[in-house]
Amino acid sequence: MDARITKEETALLLNLAPSRTAREVEAIRLAAIRARDEAIGQAIKRGVAAFFSGIRAAVVFLVNYPQRRAVFDQLQSMSDRELADIGLERADLARVFDEDFAVTRTSARRSAASLAPAPVAANSNVQLRMQAAA
Repeated sequence: MDARITKEETALLLNLAPSRTAREVEAIRLAAIRARDEAIGQAIKRGVAAFFSGIRAAVVFLVNYPQRRAVFDQLQSMSDRELADIGLERADLARVFDEDFAVTRTSARRSAASLAPAPVAANSNVQLRMQAAA
């Protein structure tokens, strides 16, 4: 006679139907696994997007570099007077290609223009009319 118990006999001897708490625990475990898998998928997606964004930025930089270098060299060769004519100083040349440089310069120029009175030519007839009216 064989003393081993078969799977079928074990199923009859033990109550294999999961209890309510065991089903709830299993449902919670499966929900946690799904949430973890979703979070891992999102992290991988963000990482891949950031990687390719960096690659794209590097390629754009390399493509635009010769033109930017030529413009920088041209600005570097200008005199301080020529730079002043286009609204730059020699100290600005290092930041000319910064993205926020143009925004900063434009906003500073607007605020300075709103504070300063409108320039009047020295030989203007407006001054003569104002003096005559007074």
